Amino acid sequence: MGTFGKDSATMIKKIAFLFLLLISTYAQNDDSLFWFDFNIIKESPPKFPLVINKVFTGSHIFILDSIKQAKSDINEGFRIQIYESTVASIARAEAKRFQNILGDTVYIDFETPLYKLRIGNFIDRKSAEGTINAISRLGAKDSWIIRSKINLDKE
Repeated sequence: MGTFGKDSATMIKKIAFLFLLLISTYAQNDDSLFWFDFNIIKESPPKFPLVINKVFTGSHIFILDSIKQAKSDINEGFRIQIYESTVASIARAEAKRFQNILGDTVYIDFETPLYKLRIGNFIDRKSAEGTINAISRLGAKDSWIIRSKINLDKE
């Protein structure tokens, strides 16, 4: 009984090895559908509707962006951060409020997890410091100066 168990275990190992060898040999075939003839297909391929969106083709984004880039240079400079919030709707509402109070463009920058409201495009810190004193009297009391990319109009 002991020799029968050894012989069958050896036989199972040989069959498994042969099986794996055959699988790896036939897996090297270039085309997995070598047995299928595409000329015998009776059904035509499905016809999907052709969707052409002529309004937003993708090229308009480049044109609009290039127009904006032609009008301004982006450089390193300073901005004044006037507010921050984790809620986008609150940040947008505060941006509108500060834009009405200050009369200047309010930039909303998202840096996870905060929406940061910033104003100004200052080349040097000294001009930002002069402005921060003026806007603190208008309601942006806890504002501070940060280094940021700024827009400089070419006009």
